[in-house]
Amino acid sequence: MVRVRLVRVELPNSIEVLITNLWEEEGHSTKEFKDLYFLRWRIETNIFIQKNILQLESFSGLTVPSVLQDFYATVMMINLHSILIKEAQQTVESTLTERKYPVKINQNKSIGKLKAKFIHLFIYHDPQLILRKLHDHFIKDILPVRKGRSFKRVRKTVQSKSKYKTFTNFKPAY
Repeated sequence: MVRVRLVRVELPNSIEVLITNLWEEEGHSTKEFKDLYFLRWRIETNIFIQKNILQLESFSGLTVPSVLQDFYATVMMINLHSILIKEAQQTVESTLTERKYPVKINQNKSIGKLKAKFIHLFIYHDPQLILRKLHDHFIKDILPVRKGRSFKRVRKTVQSKSKYKTFTNFKPAY
């Protein structure tokens, strides 16, 4: 038998019920769980990018070595992206200070640029040049960050969005 605790967290527009194995109420208040609930968002976003944009679950082969190679290449790409985007974000924050809203790097476009240049980092003699070009592309594609914005979530059925698209179990070799 596993003992669990259900924690009710009231959000601005809804109520979430979280389940935890921290079943003792002493030392773990509901407010702490509410703070943790918001901290998980970056992790879930990263997992979404890995699964849906980088197609982590689509493999270019059926053997164990090819699946492992695709998996580790995707993880390496997202880790490299995180490092590069952090540096570009620091550049943007230090140079673009007189804006109405703070800005952030557009992740979709930066991932696309990195995917296109990823293999070049390993086959060309000057990877620093490629990294500088990527950095320059990243700082050009920025988005304003507007705090406190929330929109009512409109849930649509899969059929109403048109035909549901599934990816084949094939990942192009970059």
